[in-house]
Amino acid sequence: MSGRLDDIMARGVVSAADGTKKMRAVQVRLLADEVRDDLEHVEPYGFTSEPKDDEQPEAFALFFGGDRSHGIVFCVADRRFRLKNLKPGEVALYDDLGQKIYLTRDGIVIETPGELTATVAKNATVTVGGDLSAEVAGDATLKASSVKLDTPATTLTGTLTVQGLITGQGGMAISGGSGASVTGDLTTTGDVKAGSISLKTHTHTEQGDGAETSGPH
Repeated sequence: MSGRLDDIMARGVVSAADGTKKMRAVQVRLLADEVRDDLEHVEPYGFTSEPKDDEQPEAFALFFGGDRSHGIVFCVADRRFRLKNLKPGEVALYDDLGQKIYLTRDGIVIETPGELTATVAKNATVTVGGDLSAEVAGDATLKASSVKLDTPATTLTGTLTVQGLITGQGGMAISGGSGASVTGDLTTTGDVKAGSISLKTHTHTEQGDGAETSGPH
């Protein structure tokens, strides 16, 4: 009976892999130094991975009816890169570069030493019940036809440079620093005051005869 099972099930290492086929083909070196070519590597729908072919990934094969010319590989494992110390119920995707998508008990952790690219053909919606924080070591660029910030308050801790027109509908208040400086003309439909002195209604006493001047016009 044990000999029969040995013919049906076998364990070995992956020495070559061809992922260009509709069903990946692998070459497996079995434990008795038996080499089997073009074994189909069966994967679940919606998931695929390309194993390394340095005879370190472990392959688990089935041979139907014990026929060693008719077999499949139903699992490939690589203990060198498997994430350890997961809690019961947790799930993770990982690779040999240290990249991972880790479904922890507290949330989802995504890590990569390279680039992260997301492409969405239609709309994208993100709903956050708590705070949202993003820390970028380099520059950040947002390119859109328009941007709307629907918030009662916005704080910028650094300088602000605007290359186009600024339109304010709720007024403007400036305090601190060196005040406000305008290079070019300044046009207003209302009054301009320096302290309590109005540009529209200000009069002053002439030094010669002491008469009051008329207001600006």
